[in-house]
Amino acid sequence: MANINVRKRSQHRRRVQAALSEILNDPSVMPNVDCPNLVIVVTQVEFGRTVRDILVRCCALPKQAIIPGQEPHVVRYQREAELRTGGVYDDFYDLRYFGRLSALAGAELQKRLGLLYVPEIRWLPAALTANDGEPTMETVFDEPDA
Repeated sequence: MANINVRKRSQHRRRVQAALSEILNDPSVMPNVDCPNLVIVVTQVEFGRTVRDILVRCCALPKQAIIPGQEPHVVRYQREAELRTGGVYDDFYDLRYFGRLSALAGAELQKRLGLLYVPEIRWLPAALTANDGEPTMETVFDEPDA
């Protein structure tokens, strides 16, 4: 006989992954408006010892590929930031590294799923590499110290 908690967790995992994808791509929620062309892809959601502890692996992909001769998105972001804020802008990885994204996504996840608690979101380390034109995930850097 199968353990009913395994089925409950897998169903909850799918709900959490779908909600996090919506949250991380919602411009009204995400504070990294400096990088409007990024699409956040949530590739893995796991639970820690409880369902309150959520481990997420995700990456940021550009909506459009860079055309040869076009400036890279990062160069454009830096140029725009120098005009607006003295050269400082937050991208997805900055937000994730410094923990602001975890608190923001946890609070929004509580609202959207109607949870009784604010989940603790931790980011699984990952980087994007190309494999025959398809994105794949490889673990390459360590979890930042809090």
